[in-house]
Amino acid sequence: MKTRFTPIVFASALLPLSVSQVIHAEENQEIVISASRVEMPREASGSSITVLDEDYLERNQIRIISDALRDIPGVAVSRQSGLGSKTQIRIRGAEANQTLVLIDGIEVNDIGAGSEFDFANLLNLEIERVEVLRGAQSALWGSDAMGGVINIITKKGTGPLSATASIETGSFDTQQQSVSVSGGSDQANFALSAAFLDSNGISVANEDRGNPEKDGYRNKSFNFKGGVQTHEDLELNLVIRHQDANAGTDSFVAGTGAVDADKYADTRQTFAKVSADLDLLDGQWQHKLAYSVGDTDYKTFDNGVQDYATKGEKDKFEYQSNYFFSTDNIDQRLSFVAEHEKEAFFSQSTYSTVDRDVDSTGLVLEYGLNFDDQYYLTVAGRRDINDAFQNANTYHIAFSGWATDAIRIHTSTGTGIKNPTQFELFGSTATYSGNADLSPEENKTWDLGVEYHFDNIDGYVDLTLFHSDIKNLIAGAGNTSINVDSDSTIKGVELSATLQPSDQLSLNASYTYTDSDDGNGEELVRRAKHIASLNSSYLFSNGKTRLSGGLQYNGDQDDYEFDAFWNPSRVTLSSYTLANVAISHDYSDRVQVFGRIENLLDDEYEEVVTYGTEDLAAMIGIKFTGNL
Repeated sequence: MKTRFTPIVFASALLPLSVSQVIHAEENQEIVISASRVEMPREASGSSITVLDEDYLERNQIRIISDALRDIPGVAVSRQSGLGSKTQIRIRGAEANQTLVLIDGIEVNDIGAGSEFDFANLLNLEIERVEVLRGAQSALWGSDAMGGVINIITKKGTGPLSATASIETGSFDTQQQSVSVSGGSDQANFALSAAFLDSNGISVANEDRGNPEKDGYRNKSFNFKGGVQTHEDLELNLVIRHQDANAGTDSFVAGTGAVDADKYADTRQTFAKVSADLDLLDGQWQHKLAYSVGDTDYKTFDNGVQDYATKGEKDKFEYQSNYFFSTDNIDQRLSFVAEHEKEAFFSQSTYSTVDRDVDSTGLVLEYGLNFDDQYYLTVAGRRDINDAFQNANTYHIAFSGWATDAIRIHTSTGTGIKNPTQFELFGSTATYSGNADLSPEENKTWDLGVEYHFDNIDGYVDLTLFHSDIKNLIAGAGNTSINVDSDSTIKGVELSATLQPSDQLSLNASYTYTDSDDGNGEELVRRAKHIASLNSSYLFSNGKTRLSGGLQYNGDQDDYEFDAFWNPSRVTLSSYTLANVAISHDYSDRVQVFGRIENLLDDEYEEVVTYGTEDLAAMIGIKFTGNL
């Protein structure tokens, strides 16, 4: 039997199949979507997945979503500098453009920015939950999901018409205002929200290296989500999202690094999706038809003159059918997905202009099995057909099962694929030329975990091993990109805990060890071997005052620096620890006052060599909530 299936077999052997009835905790189960393209309890997924809900985001006063992702096992965050700076997310060591990001079902990866999603401008705008799915998921979600999926879902309007408004101010002359209006019934619902962030910021180029100029940041974000139940079995939904951001930037000089300059970047993003959900045979046969569009414009200016621009567009049609059936105590499901998308890429600089289109079609078939709410299995296969590369097949297998009423075994294996970006193929700058002969990256991943649920407290701990083999890794070589001849490997272990000892106290902790090899015996850059976090929240006995705090540790990691001739060499960035604390008090049912301190230890660090990061900062604010 091939090695890649070993975790599945091993997990099955661990389970005492002679036990006919296993009773385990059913209450407060987290429902996830990304693990199988249908709603299912997290504990029924063999894939490793973590959920941060709105309570977690609220009690930690998360304003930039990437700040919360640092608390998730297996996730590394690399923010170039202060607010508005390029922010990359890497899952289990995979590159940032190997993570698919969905917001309310819309794929938001930008073909104009290396097919990755820049988290710099993603505010916590009425977000209900964030799901982070780890491991190769291309069989379910396509090319961009080679490393994992981040699925973000905003709140749905419910109940009487209500409104929320907040205002806060603090360090670096930062101001933020947000407002939302929502309501809903069984027949219709809507939620409309907006946020405005303004900050004088810090110097993008590290001030400690002689760069005193401040680089400001402005962000305007809007979100609409609505639905209508036109018939007992038919629901229509619409999502529209828009953000407009302006961020001061600096120059990068070979041999020196980042230096002060009169530069800024404008980013405009608009996403929309309309969908129809039809249930037949009393919900036994589900149909979903959707059309989504995405448009991202990015421009940079030097001394007021535009010097670079990219534009990425995506149009996508998708149809999904789910058929549920049962035999004895076995619940089963068959899902079929057909999707077609067209992506358009445009870039313009003083060195070149690139204008390309890519069409692709994906066909997915997935089978799901639930045996007596005790053992769960999903098997998925996908065929990708596109006009730029050879057609590809990917698969995914996941198993979850209860060995006892307290111990759950979960494991998954699968393959992923990532097509070269349009810039890697055809882009050109003063120091880079595209390589049209690049092949897609491919990987095979597996993970195996054991999760223990406590009897006397609400919560669990999880230990998971993971491994990934990567073929055709795309890496920089001189003034272009190549496929690395040798296979690359990433392996490691994740340890996490989610505990609620009482109604007042909650605790979350995670630790990840990652060992990577780029195929040439070197570690992959910006992948720390050791990442850890600890978060706690306590509600005082008055039921109105909450204190939350967290520690986020990032170990030593390598980065590249360049000499005057753009020759790269490795440099080690020192470890750092971020301490954050937040407090809130409900003055009444309608008024809450709050405040937080970020980087409480005033740690000095760089996440990208020669780029600055924020010192100790504080914010205070007030929030109003009520029915209209």
